[in-house]
Amino acid sequence: MDYLILVNNLEPLPAGYSDGLTLREVRGKLFESVTATHLEKLLTAAENEGIYLSVISGYRSEDYQQMLWEKEISAEMGRGLSYKEAAAKVGKTLALPGCSEHSTGLAADFGVRGSDDIDPRFNRTAEGRWLCRNCAEFGFILRYPPMKEHITGIDHEPWHFRYVGHEAAELMTRSGICLEEFLHFYSDKYTSC
Repeated sequence: MDYLILVNNLEPLPAGYSDGLTLREVRGKLFESVTATHLEKLLTAAENEGIYLSVISGYRSEDYQQMLWEKEISAEMGRGLSYKEAAAKVGKTLALPGCSEHSTGLAADFGVRGSDDIDPRFNRTAEGRWLCRNCAEFGFILRYPPMKEHITGIDHEPWHFRYVGHEAAELMTRSGICLEEFLHFYSDKYTSC
């Protein structure tokens, strides 16, 4: 399993990628099996410190991603945008089918206890702050950090965390770089394994 796989609108998942995934459930959502193990450790550590996280989203099939895409596009067009305008707006926070990290089983969207939807102010909550301080210890990164939109192509998503492995997560978090920058600067060392 390539835990450093880059997935975005320019780097879609290879055809048949999900066929090789071994998924396991954590709090009602599916994750790639190693990711699930580290996610459970993260959630337990958070609860030991009085932080209770909701896991809002995990693995998404391409069909499910397609349904989400069409639903959001329709909603924006219902507000008067053209298809092109709606696609540009929706594409800032929702990936095209085949281009979503959620289809890798490595990504998790989090919220505060009891929430069932993402919150753009999640980074201002105790839960969001705890995750930012502690995620790397469990191999996760804040995937779409602020001021990296021009690199990632996705608006800041304080709720979206991605498993990349402990060593890579520590280096990215400590250096303040996103996955794209990490792969650019360190790909020889980390992707040849």
